[in-house]
Amino acid sequence: ALTSLLTASALSSLALPGSDTWLLLAVQLALLAGVLQVAFGALRLAHFADLLSHPVLHGFINACSLLICVAQLPTLLGLPSAGQRPFFEAVVDLARGLPDIHLPSAALGTAAIALLVAQRRFLPRWPGVLIAVVGLGAAAWLTGFEADGGRVVGALPEQILAFALPRADWGQTTDLLPSAFVLALVSFIEAMSSCKLASARTGQRWDGNQELIGQGLAKLTAAFCQAYPVSGSFGRSAFLLAAGARTGLASVVGALVVLGALLLVPEPIAHIPRPVLAAVILVTLAKLFSVAPLREAWQAGRDDGLAGTVAFVATLAFAPHVEIGILAGLFLSLALLIYRSMTPRVALLGRHPDGTWRDAERFNLPPPHPRLAILRFDGPLHFVNAATFE
Repeated sequence: ALTSLLTASALSSLALPGSDTWLLLAVQLALLAGVLQVAFGALRLAHFADLLSHPVLHGFINACSLLICVAQLPTLLGLPSAGQRPFFEAVVDLARGLPDIHLPSAALGTAAIALLVAQRRFLPRWPGVLIAVVGLGAAAWLTGFEADGGRVVGALPEQILAFALPRADWGQTTDLLPSAFVLALVSFIEAMSSCKLASARTGQRWDGNQELIGQGLAKLTAAFCQAYPVSGSFGRSAFLLAAGARTGLASVVGALVVLGALLLVPEPIAHIPRPVLAAVILVTLAKLFSVAPLREAWQAGRDDGLAGTVAFVATLAFAPHVEIGILAGLFLSLALLIYRSMTPRVALLGRHPDGTWRDAERFNLPPPHPRLAILRFDGPLHFVNAATFE
């Protein structure tokens, strides 16, 4: 979901959605992000992802979750969708359109949400998404949902496989590079979270640089298949782990089943109601949205809390250009880190009754000698804080 949102926001100001230029730039974005990830992995730069703090990442993910949910609500309620827009504008338009709700769509979407929540609560090992889509899709077909004005997936393209060298509009490469960098970084960090979870549960080691190369090759393959950028999914990875998957073969089997469905049963897929798919996305994103990490960041330190909050607010405020939000949080957290290193704490020490040297002001200790002072500089000495030391 995050990769899709980042892709849409990167292209929204460069081309008309659905146009040939739009599709060309989407393929080019996959190519650029893939090249960046392969290069980062080959240069063994995986540890640089640690520069993006967890509060900033959680603030960004929470904001993106809200943006995607607001974008899916019109589909769930049978209202016209206007694509990627500023968050508050989308909320206002949604509120204005409430009187025009398409009741069959709203009923299907609400039923899908209730079914998915109940399945996750009482039958967590059952394939709830498959049950909801097939069951409610059949109900929609029997009740004439499509004839009543309901929106469905529609006819699939006849050409499913399209291997070709990716064409590129190099004149717009500079416009795509910042988005490609953010896309490469965010998709890697999302996959890194999945790897840490799987590693903790299975005891298997993982290599961040190899993960970068693998993700980069996947994006390059997408470009050669005329597709937009792909990424690992935290929810999908957690689901596979819970279902008993232990190797990458589970994803291969899943991909082959999807390909077989597209080739063999395109007609039933074309009649799947869009409100049901919107419900699946909303329930999935509900697991991503959590205010607890930001609250914990504020409790841990004001710098982390401020950086995470700025990332959250900026992502919503500058939508659909969501990359501005994560970059704002990243730059602020680094700026605060540099600022703190410029002015480390300086303490004069005195002899404590237990024999150790401690902060004289904090423990109300006398100086060691009338003509002697012991100064403690709480930080490494470098050019940034040399003036403070002096």
